[in-house]
Amino acid sequence: MKILFIGVFDREGKSTNTSQILAFKKLGHEVYGYNYRQKAVLMGNENRDKDLVSTIRDRAFDLVVYSKCDVISQKTFSEINKHTKTCLWFMDPLVSYTPEMQEKTSLVDFACFDKKNVLEKAKKINDKCFYVCEGFDSLTDKPHDELSQKYDVGFIGNIYGERQDLLASIVQKIKISNNVFGLEHSRLVAHTRINLNVCTDKGASDRVYKILGAKGFLLSDDWIGREDHFQDGKDLVIYKDSQDLNQKINYYLKHEKERNLISSAGHETVQKFNRLSWAKRIVEIYGKEI
Repeated sequence: MKILFIGVFDREGKSTNTSQILAFKKLGHEVYGYNYRQKAVLMGNENRDKDLVSTIRDRAFDLVVYSKCDVISQKTFSEINKHTKTCLWFMDPLVSYTPEMQEKTSLVDFACFDKKNVLEKAKKINDKCFYVCEGFDSLTDKPHDELSQKYDVGFIGNIYGERQDLLASIVQKIKISNNVFGLEHSRLVAHTRINLNVCTDKGASDRVYKILGAKGFLLSDDWIGREDHFQDGKDLVIYKDSQDLNQKINYYLKHEKERNLISSAGHETVQKFNRLSWAKRIVEIYGKEI
């Protein structure tokens, strides 16, 4: 199959699109990447959209996959759909599912979502909407068993809103890091005894899969659909509030054996949610549903 993947690609591993396009290629598809942000810098949004339409019109793709693409105009979405089948890939939480993205959901042949509450809203707009887990990159989100654990508690990500208040309530000293990607991310997970996650709008962050992929012990608040994939107390541990969080941090710092059993089980369970599985599912939906 000939696929055009419209996304953001880099060499640093900051963008998940980089590993996603490689997954399509590993499946044997002829895949071309179109870096829509880089093109906009070079030629401006309007000319970029014209170039995108002409590229698709002239090269006969079987499928175009948009990775969010919130800055590409709705008019361009409509024009592209005249020439090929289209898929919108949307990975963000419910708060980011704006009216613009809702309209774009209506303009594609099918759409795939990483958050189940976003999916339920999207199904009211387009009945060809599906759950596809973003998962983790097995090339970078991997165990580093040789590294020593030098931090008791860690959080990787941006700090804002209720998340800031929650992290501030933690009694134990916490290592907070941001702008950490790829192998640096998995190494930091390996250095940390308890890796924290805080969900946004009850949607699973990719942090969940990256930490489990790196065989880290994950302590997270709950999200919609979690029980379909991971078992609390077996693959990871769920906390209810700040008091429960502090109690569980204290408990699992003292019980290394339990912590290691859970991190090993979580690492095994998460293997079904790698980038190759993500790409296979999109191709499968295209073949069966469209």
